Amino acid sequence: MPYHTRVGDRSVNNSPNEADGRHAAQPRLFSSSAEQTRPPKPKGVWIVALPVLALLVAVVAVQTAPVIHQAPPPLQTFAKPRLTPPALPSKTARQSKKATEPIIRVNVTPGGVNSLQLDVRGRYRMISLDTQEELAKENGLSRIVVTSTAKGLKLGSKPYATKQIEIQPDQSPSIRVDDHLYRGRLRLFRRADGLISAVNVLPIEEYLSSVVDSEMPTKFPEAARQAQAIVARTYALYQVRHADPNALFDLFSSQRSQKYLGVEYVDASGRRLAGESESSRRVVKETRGVICTLRNELFCTYYSAVCGGRTVNGNEVFKDATDALKSVPCEFCRESPHYRWTTELSREVFQQRATSSNNSGKKALAIRSVRQTSTPGIGAISQFELDAGKERPSVSGIELRDRMPSGTLHSPHFQIKLEKDRVVFDGRGHGHGVGFCQWGAKGQAEAGRTSTEIIRHYFSGIELTNLGY
Repeated sequence: MPYHTRVGDRSVNNSPNEADGRHAAQPRLFSSSAEQTRPPKPKGVWIVALPVLALLVAVVAVQTAPVIHQAPPPLQTFAKPRLTPPALPSKTARQSKKATEPIIRVNVTPGGVNSLQLDVRGRYRMISLDTQEELAKENGLSRIVVTSTAKGLKLGSKPYATKQIEIQPDQSPSIRVDDHLYRGRLRLFRRADGLISAVNVLPIEEYLSSVVDSEMPTKFPEAARQAQAIVARTYALYQVRHADPNALFDLFSSQRSQKYLGVEYVDASGRRLAGESESSRRVVKETRGVICTLRNELFCTYYSAVCGGRTVNGNEVFKDATDALKSVPCEFCRESPHYRWTTELSREVFQQRATSSNNSGKKALAIRSVRQTSTPGIGAISQFELDAGKERPSVSGIELRDRMPSGTLHSPHFQIKLEKDRVVFDGRGHGHGVGFCQWGAKGQAEAGRTSTEIIRHYFSGIELTNLGY
C-alpha cells in the first residue's frame, strides 16, 4: 500500500439500509355501530342511567383516542452518500436502479519497462485506443515479446503504428504479463520516454480478490480480512476519484499503492503461486460495495503492517490525511515480529547517509551525538538533531529511513544509540504507522471484534457506506 503498509477484516451487516416505515393498523375512533339507533329506555330508569352512560362515554373516549406512534428506530444503516461517481452514487440513483460496479485501472509495470512478455489464452480482440480501429481478432498469443518502436508498439514480429493498444479477451482470466495472470482487459502504452506501461483494467471487486491475499495472509481471521477488503476498497476508490483526469491508470500494482499480484504469479524461485483464494473471494463478496466515509465523503484509508503499539497522526506523514486518521493506542499487534526490533549500521555508513541532503556530496560530517527532539509514543514521527560541531542539522525518522540502506529501518519510529564504531536503532512497527494496523486487526479479530469494530478503532468518527452495486 502507499508509503507502505499491510494486512486484515470482519463481517458486514447486510440488513436493509432503512426500516420500512410501515406501522400496524391504527384503531378506529368510532365503530359503525355507534350510529345505530337504540331501543327507547323506560323513563323511570333514565335519571339513574344518565350518570352511568356518561361514565361509559368517557371510558370509550379514552380507549379510542388516536395513538401517536414514533417512527421505529432504523436498522443498522449505511450513510447516505453525496459524492459524484465513481465514489458515491446519489440516493435517487440507488433507488431507481442498481449502481454500476466501478472499474479500476492498475499499472502492473510500475516505472515502465523496455519490454514485456505477453500471453493471451483463447480468442481476443485488439484495438487501437488512439483511433478505435480494430487491429486484430485472433485466437491466442503465446509468449510474445512486446517492445516499442519510433511510431508505436510491436507485438512479437508485428509492428503497429499506434501508441495505445487494448487487448479484450473473450474469457477471463486470460492475460498473462511477465508470469502474472490477470482478469479483465490489458492496455499497452508507449510512453514518451520509449518505455512501455501495461495497465490491467477490471472490475474493482475482482481486483480486490487479489489485493486481500496480496496484502494479508490467508491464515489471518475472517474479520480481519473483511476489514482489509473494506479498507482496500475505500483506498482504491479514493485514488480513482483523485486521479489526474489525463492519467492512464489509477493505481500501481506495488506497495506504492496496494500490492496486487493478479490471479496467480511465479515468484523469484520459480514457484507458481496463487494471487487470490476462495477465502479472499468470499470476504470480498461478503463486504461487496462497502466503503469508509467521513461526513459522507471518501477519504484515504492509509494502512500499514504493524503500528508497534500506537498509530501515528496522519497529518504527520500525509498531506491529504483527514481527522479520521488520529493517533490511537493499539496493543493488538504484539504478536508481530516487528512489534519491536533492533538493527545496526557502521558509524561511518550512518554519518554518510544521515547528512547526505545537507552535505551535497562533500565529505560526510562527523556526528558527535544524536538528540531526539520529539516525545516518543504520542502519535508523532521521531525527530532528531545531529550534533556535527558547527552544524546541527535536524532530520525526521521518515528522512533517515529513506536515507539508510534499503531494509535497514522498518519504520520511521525508532531511537538512536551512537556508539564508538556503530549506530544501534531500537524501533517499533513496520511501515508508516498511519491508520489501519494489519497485525492489530488480526489481534482484534482474535479477541472477538467484528470488522466494523476493527475499522472504527483505527478511523475516528467514520461510517460504513454501501455503494449498492
